[in-house]
Amino acid sequence: MIAMLIATHAWAQGKMRWIENNPAGVAQGKALFTACGACHGMQGEGRQGIGPRLNSNTFLAAASDDFLVQTIRQGRAGTTMIPWGASFKDADIQSLVAYIRSLNPVSAATLNESPLNGDAPRGAALYDTICAACHGRTGAGYQETANGTGIGRKAFLDSVSNGFLRYIIKHGKSGTQMRPFAKDSKVAVVNLTDQQVDDVITHLRSQSW
Repeated sequence: MIAMLIATHAWAQGKMRWIENNPAGVAQGKALFTACGACHGMQGEGRQGIGPRLNSNTFLAAASDDFLVQTIRQGRAGTTMIPWGASFKDADIQSLVAYIRSLNPVSAATLNESPLNGDAPRGAALYDTICAACHGRTGAGYQETANGTGIGRKAFLDSVSNGFLRYIIKHGKSGTQMRPFAKDSKVAVVNLTDQQVDDVITHLRSQSW
C-alpha cells in the first residue's frame, strides 16, 4: 500500500521523472545491473518465465521513477523478483533506474489518472475472454501460463496507478506479446473502449490476491 501511495502521489504531482540521468550514474547502474541480468537480460530484454522485459518503450514511458525504485527496493512478492533494498543503497538503486532508462530513452507518457469508473462483473467477463489465456485465470502469469506476466497480485496492483494500467492496456508493452487494446488501434487484439478498459482494471483490483 505504501508503494501505491508513493507512486500515485508522484503521478498526481506530475513527477514521473526525478532521477538524474548522467553518464556516471548510467555507468554505475550498468555495472550493478549484472545482478539483474540473469533474470531480465543484460539489455533488459527479459527472459520468458523468469523476468519481464524492461527495455520496452511503452513500459518505460508509463513507469515512474518511484515505481521502478520501489520495485527494485521491495521486490515483487510471489515472483522471482526479490527485494534488493538490503543489497543496494538508495544511490545505487537510482543508478540502476538511470541505466534502465538509458536502454530506451523514451519521454514520459501523459497518464489518465481520473477516478476509476468500472464494473467488476463486466470486467471479469472481458478478462476471462481476452486476458486469461496469457495472464492466467487468476492473473498469476507464468505460474499459470507460458505467455504473460502476473498482473493479479496485490504486490503488483498496489504499486501501480490506474493511469499506468490504462496506458499499458491501451498501448500494449512493446517488445513483448502484450499488444495494444485501444479502441482506435489498427493492430489491437481487441478494440476496447475506455469504459471496457476501466471495467477490466476494476475487476483486477477487486480480485487481487
